[in-house]
Amino acid sequence: MSTTVYRTHPETVELTYSDIKCLDPEVFLKSPVINFYIQYLKKSRPCDDLYIFNTYFYSKLEEALSRTGECGSQFSKLRRWWRSVDIFKIPYLLLPIHGQVHWSLVIIFMPAKEIESGPRVFHLDSLGLHSSDKVFGVIESYLIKEWRHLQKDSSYDIPFSGTIWRHLSRNIHKEKIEVPQQQNDFDCGVFMLYYIDKFIQEAPDDLTGVRPCKFGRKWFSPVQASGLRKRIRDLLLDIFQNAPPSDSNLVSDADDDSEDEEDKGKDTIVIV
Repeated sequence: MSTTVYRTHPETVELTYSDIKCLDPEVFLKSPVINFYIQYLKKSRPCDDLYIFNTYFYSKLEEALSRTGECGSQFSKLRRWWRSVDIFKIPYLLLPIHGQVHWSLVIIFMPAKEIESGPRVFHLDSLGLHSSDKVFGVIESYLIKEWRHLQKDSSYDIPFSGTIWRHLSRNIHKEKIEVPQQQNDFDCGVFMLYYIDKFIQEAPDDLTGVRPCKFGRKWFSPVQASGLRKRIRDLLLDIFQNAPPSDSNLVSDADDDSEDEEDKGKDTIVIV
């Protein structure tokens, strides 16, 4: 058997060939595959106005905020996750939410300074299984803690009007969004990724609206979203099957002539 590693992006994602099995019909998507497609979208549609956290961030955030007495120090350590961006100056922040064997999505919209509005938090859930109130509580705490941290810097160029910024904790709007619903028990990860995909395509440059997108139950057909499963599977199969062994970003070891797909799946690793 052989181990194959691609090092093509600083935000690496490790995938084994067997991870592709989660893209079979009626199977729940795994984090490595979801993170792969998130990186794929970020690379294929670069946008300075948007930042997508990976699937592990929200649970780390939840954990840091829940540690009574240690919350400040834990949050400080967690800040490395977004140290390269100022979250209040990125118009759109997207956070995958995972819990209770289910996926949903949060979109945080930072409106233009002139419309006198604070951050707007939207929760998109294809089955309604996640408590929006609980999710909003975590996101609100996150924004307030980061706001308090930035307030310590007197030279900080505030992204909202003075009044909104001074009272940011009272100016965070939260809304559960009506979105197309999955028609089965296993496509939640696929729908969450399709929400991201569709939003990236439609999110406007104009930041003066109340909502950044035409959400709603008729935003797209559930069949369109479910079809994303096969597209991701085909994309990954192509990457695994056509990667040239001479690629400068590739490292191989432990040669073996076995062609068994099961064995190959256990040991082939891709880092995107």
